[in-house]
Amino acid sequence: MVLGLVTLLFVVNFAISCFNAWSCGRSWNETKSVGGLAHFMNWMCATMSASGFTWCYLIVTVFVGTFIPHTQGEGVDAVTVPLVSEAMAKAAFELGYLVIYFPIVGSGLAMTLQSWAYFYRERSFRSGAVAGWNTFAQIYNIGSGFRNVPSAMSGVKSFFKSDEKGKLIVALLVAMAAIGGIATTAFIIRATARRVAEQAELDYRRARAA
Repeated sequence: MVLGLVTLLFVVNFAISCFNAWSCGRSWNETKSVGGLAHFMNWMCATMSASGFTWCYLIVTVFVGTFIPHTQGEGVDAVTVPLVSEAMAKAAFELGYLVIYFPIVGSGLAMTLQSWAYFYRERSFRSGAVAGWNTFAQIYNIGSGFRNVPSAMSGVKSFFKSDEKGKLIVALLVAMAAIGGIATTAFIIRATARRVAEQAELDYRRARAA
């Protein structure tokens, strides 16, 4: 049951991150040439996408690490344990949460304010629904931070100050997930922007030939 729920959340989060990166890529060339608020908002959407990918990759790397055997000690004292222990997994998730929380809240705030400004101008049901959803998500994320950020900070601090082994592995797991999240977002944005530019060039040539 728990594994199924985690898998579902993973798939949904990954799909949303893909959609956000794809959406950024579709308008990336245009907003980059214009600059200003439009391109800033595209960066905020890209930040949200990278954060989502980072969390997904962290789940995968920690999960895989718990199945990799690691031998501790020598001779008769040697024992085989998972490369990522339960304490290490907990610390990795807490550190990963702290790494993505503030970018998510910051970009989410910008997107919420922008959606309310758009709703003020358009006054449509669609723009109102988007503004309402962004507001709900932002309030939820901020509330989650008040509940979880202090305990996550305390947990990370305790782990890195304790005698627990694997501190470098924990840091590497989070770093790898973050790098993977950023790289995936950049790849999708660039690939989508390139396809949009190629399609625009093709449409222009067809229009001139007509």
